[in-house]
Amino acid sequence: MEGRAVRALLDTHAAIFLYEGRADLFGAASRDLLERATLQVSPMVRLELAFLREVGKLLIEPDLLLGALAADCGGTATGDSMEALVPLAMPLTWTRDPFDRLLVATALLHRAPFITRDARVQENFEGAVW
Repeated sequence: MEGRAVRALLDTHAAIFLYEGRADLFGAASRDLLERATLQVSPMVRLELAFLREVGKLLIEPDLLLGALAADCGGTATGDSMEALVPLAMPLTWTRDPFDRLLVATALLHRAPFITRDARVQENFEGAVW
């Protein structure tokens, strides 16, 4: 993945699908990005994975999943601070989901496409790709 000029951010479900090897679930545009972009996740993905684990919707530990993504796809966390993300997330009033707000804010901060199948995000964020 080194040297790739394009960067793309993964939504939480996209990170899970990649980990599970379910590339067939991605749309054509997102598959193209998966092939040519440097993949990253917001720190919020790690937190959302922990929530999913706590409620029994995810069986693997979040850090193991993210570590596998890093090893398999070169995916890394952005390491952005809340101070950088919150001002960008606050105007995103089209959703009440704090994860969606912070994930989209990460894409805005990095001026990068956001790989998501979330219809609400796709309707409201022009950087959404699936």
